[in-house]
Amino acid sequence: MRQTVRDIAANKGIFFMLFIGFLFTILPTQIAISTQQYYDEQFYHSKNGFFKYYYSVQLTNIQSVGLDKLQEIAQAAYEQSNVITSDMSTLIPKLGYAKVTGLLNDKLWSPPLIDGAALQPDDSASVIAGKLISNTIGTLTLFDRQYQVKGVAGLNMGNEYNLNVYVFLREMPEALKHQIENQNAIQLIVRSNRNPENEINRFMSQMKQFNPEVNAKVTNEGPNYKKEKNTRDSVKEILSYPYKLVLIALINCINVSYLWIFLKKKEISLRKALGAGNLNLLQYIVSQLFICASAAAICSTIVLWLLNQLSANIYNLTYYYVGLNMNSIAISILITVAIAFATSVIPLLHIMKIEPAKALKE
Repeated sequence: MRQTVRDIAANKGIFFMLFIGFLFTILPTQIAISTQQYYDEQFYHSKNGFFKYYYSVQLTNIQSVGLDKLQEIAQAAYEQSNVITSDMSTLIPKLGYAKVTGLLNDKLWSPPLIDGAALQPDDSASVIAGKLISNTIGTLTLFDRQYQVKGVAGLNMGNEYNLNVYVFLREMPEALKHQIENQNAIQLIVRSNRNPENEINRFMSQMKQFNPEVNAKVTNEGPNYKKEKNTRDSVKEILSYPYKLVLIALINCINVSYLWIFLKKKEISLRKALGAGNLNLLQYIVSQLFICASAAAICSTIVLWLLNQLSANIYNLTYYYVGLNMNSIAISILITVAIAFATSVIPLLHIMKIEPAKALKE
């Protein structure tokens, strides 16, 4: 280790260039990953929460069931799943555009809140409203009915919940109830971290017992959501720039490491002449590169921590989100190992071709 540190000190100019190359490889990678995670989270917030499984259940011929009975059956049938209606876009007098979502049970999920409390099963005439619908706890008039705002939905960053209104299905405003009854259909979204197919079958069985004429079309929405998430052109464009910088920095690391090997050609040739094998020389090179990359990873983490304190301002100016958590630190370590190995591959190939006698004569 001491010899490795001495070699780094003796070639500090080269290693400073390598350090900069490693830093500008790791730092934009971490920013890109945290930005990707942020936009993925925002996408699933737009779908009312992240789950492993999403199914849509399109019910038709429900007129004789009634929304109260529909919610009662859903509460009993779904034990490991959260069930909501699809968002119903509507214009509310004096409030304007809003997205109303009916809650069929309170299992597993509640909208994120910046104020107030979640809805409870026995709450009546209560809602959770986005901060552009109601930014304070109090009363809210939806169409012809007055509700108590129990919570204000929202995030510290992002606007996915600003125009949402969440209300138990049985407590829906009469205008929306009439709309569902006129369509004689409703779309439910079943979300769970365990495959909910058995619960969906149980729900439909109970619905059929109550009314055999009810029909259902069940669709696995998970692949559709992933496809939608992965085809966001704006996110791809935002992420393209840090990854281009990563590629440039990685090429720079390889070039500098090759230069470093070229300058140490005689020293490496002497080591080979004295009996050092290719594996020993690889260990000698990788150990120095790993120390340099580790220093860059530590510095990158410190820079990210500082930038994280300004993440809201950075996002507002650039649309990049700088986050720092255990995942990003673990990723930094993995990136460090990968970069140290990648930058040693080309020098290793060069080492294996070195002829000690010829190199020592130059």
